[in-house]
Amino acid sequence: MPIHDYSTFAASLSHPGTHLREDYLPGLGLSPQDLALALGIDDQTVTQLLACQRPVTPDLATGLANLFATTPEFWLNLQTQHDASRHARGGSPGNTEPETPLLSDQFR
Repeated sequence: MPIHDYSTFAASLSHPGTHLREDYLPGLGLSPQDLALALGIDDQTVTQLLACQRPVTPDLATGLANLFATTPEFWLNLQTQHDASRHARGGSPGNTEPETPLLSDQFR
C-alpha cells in the first residue's frame, strides 16, 4: 500500500460531499431532498454534507454504499484522505463536525 505525502499536493483532496454534489447526484438526476429521503436522514444533514461541513460517518457510508452500489470503505476512504490531506497542508482535518460528540469530548 503506497504512502502519500499529502503536503506535496497542490490542494487538499476533495471532501466526499463534493463528489456527491458534482458526480453522483447530477449523474443520477437526484436532488439533495431525494438523497435525504433515500438515506432516511434530514435535509439539513444532506445540505451540510454537500457543503463539505459534515463528515461521512460509518453509518452514512453504509447508506451511501447501499444507494450507489459502492462500499462503505469507499466513502470512508474519501473522508480519511480528505482529512489527511488537509492536516498535511497545515489545516485542521476537522473542518467538519462529527454527527455525534466524540467520546473524548465527554471528558473535557
